[in-house]
Amino acid sequence: MKLSRLRKITVKLLFVYALVIVVIFAADPKPDKWKTTHFWVGIGLLLASLWIRVWAAGHLVKNKVLTVTGPYAYVKNPLYIGTFLGMIGFAFLTIGPRHSSWYHHYFNWIILGLGLLVFVAYYIPYKKKREGDRLHDIFGEAWDHYDHAVPDYFPKVRRYERAQDRPWSWGATCENSEQWTPFAMAVGVAAVIWNGWIIDHLHRLTH
Repeated sequence: MKLSRLRKITVKLLFVYALVIVVIFAADPKPDKWKTTHFWVGIGLLLASLWIRVWAAGHLVKNKVLTVTGPYAYVKNPLYIGTFLGMIGFAFLTIGPRHSSWYHHYFNWIILGLGLLVFVAYYIPYKKKREGDRLHDIFGEAWDHYDHAVPDYFPKVRRYERAQDRPWSWGATCENSEQWTPFAMAVGVAAVIWNGWIIDHLHRLTH
């Protein structure tokens, strides 16, 4: 991981990581949860998230060229779409115990709802204004045309008229640090599957 990525770890990001850990430990501790339908729905959404994020990262060249290739020819924020799918998939994986209190059973969905609310109400407007101004300063009319022609989050069917054919690049994927996503997802899924075992051993160590 690049040093610049480590420098971007803020208190807010650490809070998000801590919340993810809490959600994992609040999930159903049964070891056979992988046999449930919702578990595999979650896995499917996580794989879709992974594919979209790696595809998008392999086309993104920040601040050097206006990226209008790959998924960016259909939607401006494919990485966010991948993140949304990953959040929903993770929520399916971390459903609480069936016979627990309602807030425990639905804790994952409560956290997902709050997270989406903050993202939509605060982060998206802030990011759109900041990124839009920066990209306009760098690319001028090319960005303005792209901004008006391509939707933010709901991909259009027709490809952007000025789209290019630059191929996907593993180097760009690594430059955007997206090569770590499969590993992070695998660790998260493993933690969900074995959360009961982890909780049991932590309890034994502390008592």
